[in-house]
Amino acid sequence: MRDRAVDLCWDAFVAAVLPLGPVQERQSRYAEKPALFIDGREIAHLEAAGVIDLRITSSGWSRTRDRFGEDPAVRRNPSRRDWLELVLESPADIERLEALLTVAVAANRR
Repeated sequence: MRDRAVDLCWDAFVAAVLPLGPVQERQSRYAEKPALFIDGREIAHLEAAGVIDLRITSSGWSRTRDRFGEDPAVRRNPSRRDWLELVLESPADIERLEALLTVAVAANRR
């Protein structure tokens, strides 16, 4: 069972992403952690307390890089082409990242 403190940022993230498209929450295929899916494709998962991996796709990142490339909560490792790491200090960070989340959901729809 997950620690309630871990859930605060994840719950805020899920609450922001679910209304953006046909997103479902369930357990990741790759580990025992919560994840979000669109059409069977994992688009996000909780990596650790306050750390969420988000699949944005390279085209989605190219549309948002100028706005979010310097955001302290957004980390991109070029070796993980389609993924970003969101490092959240509090659930309030989610509101600032809403446009990024919208692009990520749209980029992952088939």
